[in-house]
Amino acid sequence: MNTKFTLINSMLALALLAGCGEAEQATEAATQSEAPAAEAPAAEEAAHGHALTFTDAQEAYVANYMAQVTEGPFDMERMITEKSGLSHKEMATVFAHPLLGMRGLEVMVDLMKPEGSMYFDAIFGANYGQHDIRNWLVPTMVESSFLQFRPTGPAIFMDDGEGGTTIDEWIMVADFGDTEIFMGNGISVRRFRDGWLVDSLDVYDAALSRTPPPADAMAMMEAIGPAAAEMPPLPPYPEMNFQPVEVEAPAPLSEAAKAWMAARTEARANGESGTNTTPTGLSNDDLHQLHNDPVASIDFELMADMMHPTDAVYIDPIFGNFKGQDAIREWYTDIMGKMGNIVFEPIAQPVWDGKNSLQMWRQMAVQPDGSKVEMTWGYSVRKFKDGWLTYAADYFDTFPLQNPDVQAAGMAAGSTISMEDIMKYRAPQQ
Repeated sequence: MNTKFTLINSMLALALLAGCGEAEQATEAATQSEAPAAEAPAAEEAAHGHALTFTDAQEAYVANYMAQVTEGPFDMERMITEKSGLSHKEMATVFAHPLLGMRGLEVMVDLMKPEGSMYFDAIFGANYGQHDIRNWLVPTMVESSFLQFRPTGPAIFMDDGEGGTTIDEWIMVADFGDTEIFMGNGISVRRFRDGWLVDSLDVYDAALSRTPPPADAMAMMEAIGPAAAEMPPLPPYPEMNFQPVEVEAPAPLSEAAKAWMAARTEARANGESGTNTTPTGLSNDDLHQLHNDPVASIDFELMADMMHPTDAVYIDPIFGNFKGQDAIREWYTDIMGKMGNIVFEPIAQPVWDGKNSLQMWRQMAVQPDGSKVEMTWGYSVRKFKDGWLTYAADYFDTFPLQNPDVQAAGMAAGSTISMEDIMKYRAPQQ
């Protein structure tokens, strides 16, 4: 497959159908990294001024690696069967070492468990085991040198009790010199176990990439630069069939959380509306428990009250990006009540480190007979600070939502969200 032309197709479809222009206009959170896509693993090196530092063990590992490899093509049959000797946290960043450059791709694969590991991409699906991951990841990234993955914040390493989970959030940009096209927000989640990188999942919205471009797309492609060529189709939508997992019941709300919830409910009953500018005074644990409480979480005004008045950010693949409590409240209280009988089943154990939470879920439409239809799956990231919920981002592929059967299931579940609802919020932002 000619990945370059396939991804140009993606860029054109997104640019023309979503109306996105310059990448810098897409999100204020994005940093302007200069790293090309072939060096994507090094994209975490600097985000918002957070430069990476490396331990002595990491420096020794890189030095030993560089002494063994030679310049020239990557060895696609390379197989590493001995553990790196690095800690899980050291493995999470070593492939971003500045001496590695493009070789960071090879090091990332070297760290993956020889058998049983998985690398998932929203367009290309899953590859399993070090050999197949290497033979997909390296050539794909090298061919896609016009793509940049610009971090929107420093990487987060979370102790999940089993080895570690990392979160990297980014925007994808197609850089053609004088023209840059924003291609969406995404997340990379990596899990480390027993001295290996065992899972790496890149989740982003690939729906527009799978939408045929308008008839004049070829003319636009010629104007951007690349020669016109027949673009091969993308692979089919990757079905993963994740199954739900049992998780511990949410911890009971603290007395402080109950008191704050009651106070906000009383204030609204007394006619108070609009922005809540008073910090909750709650701990991050309290806020996290409120956010996951089965009763509190469906009080959309209460959830908006938790958002920082000016600095809160919410990222949604369908409706776009929102900043500030007022904008989030307007969208949240309008749309969430129109979703119908939708449940989010956990498909991995949630991770909480006292500041950040990561949840992996599948969205299910509950039918009148009690059965459930999967709509999509993805990740949610939440960040808490100083008595506020400061950041919320949901990452999933909206392409399955175009399936008529899925749309019918959503309607049967009571969803009343329309295209007019979507454009009400998304159109002004593009």
